[in-house]
Formats: sequence, C-alpha cells, structure tokens
Amino acid sequence: MADLTITHTHTDGTLIDGTSKGDGTNAILKSAGWRWFRNLGTWGIPHSRDRQPKTHIIDRARTALEQAGHTVTLDIDNTHRDTATVEADRAQRQQDRADALDAKAARRHDQADAAWQLHHDATAALPPFGEPVKIGHHSERRHRNALDKAWNSIGTAVHAQNDADEADRRAQVASRTTEHRYNPVTVANRIDKLEAEQRADQRRLVS
Repeated sequence: MADLTITHTHTDGTLIDGTSKGDGTNAILKSAGWRWFRNLGTWGIPHSRDRQPKTHIIDRARTALEQAGHTVTLDIDNTHRDTATVEADRAQRQQDRADALDAKAARRHDQADAAWQLHHDATAALPPFGEPVKIGHHSERRHRNALDKAWNSIGTAVHAQNDADEADRRAQVASRTTEHRYNPVTVANRIDKLEAEQRADQRRLVS
C-alpha cells in the first residue's frame, strides 16, 4: 500500500502525491471527483486553485483510500494570494497554453508537409500516363506495390492534414482567449470576481 499526501495551496490547488501506476488509487480518486492532470503528472481536484479546499471531496477520497489500506496525510495551507498575483498567474498559464498549441500546430504542419511529399514521391514512381498493370508480366508485382504505396500515402497525408488543421483551430481559439484576457474591461471584471470569491471564502471560514 502507498503512503499518500494530499496537499492544498492557493497556488497549486488540491493535489495528491505518492500514487503510482497499478496501486489502485486511480479508480478511487476518479470516483471521488478527482481528475488526472497530465501536464502535472498527478491527480488533483479541478478548479481548486485560489479557492478554499473542497473538504467534502478531500474527505471522500481520504476515507476511500484509507479503507483500501493506503496511508493518507493532509497538508492544507489556506493562505490567500493577492488578486494581482492570481490574475498574473492565470494569464501566464493561458499564454503558456497558447504557445504550446502554436508549437504543436507547427509540428503537425511539418508532419503534413512530409506526408504530402511522400505521396508525391509515391505517385511519381508510378508508370507514366496511367499505364495499366500488365497481368503476368515480370513488372506486375512491382506495379501493384507502387499502386498500394501511392494509395496508402494519400490516406496518411489526408489524416496528417486534418490533424494540422485541427491543431491550427485549437491554437487560434487559445490565442483569441488570451487576447480577451488582456482586454482592460475583462481584466477589471475578473479582478472584481476574484475579490468577491475571496470575500465569500473568508465569510465561510468565520461562519
């Protein structure tokens, strides 16, 4: 069984450390409302950054994990970050996401270009003027192999192009979202919302 630590900070949200593949924790955490964060390589509670810890979700997971034989330690830090820091952090994460999607789109286009070039080369290797396969001729197998290669290569190229187009779309959406985040009115509204959320959290703490 594993020694696990559930941590909560306003910077990172609620995460769990100590899990490993095959230890049975993934099914428990998923059923308790946790999610696997691929970019962090760990499980966490969605939308838990800069919020009070969601104790009902934490306790549900802790109880289930302990019943399964795991040891669970809690490390909770309720220290709030100032609104400007929160906003700067969110904006940076959004910019990082947009940059990563731009880079991914560029890689997908390189792959698509390479796939189209392979298709062009495969087509160029076919006999000229659409010459039919000569049944029984010594060239029959070579001709059929060339036809198969040309046919398969166009499927690969089309698939690669579709992937590139989808990567472009996602990158454009992320870019527009980033631009919207920096709009002065949007920033002001978001700061007001963050301050309201923090006041609500403080009221819950003292009630």
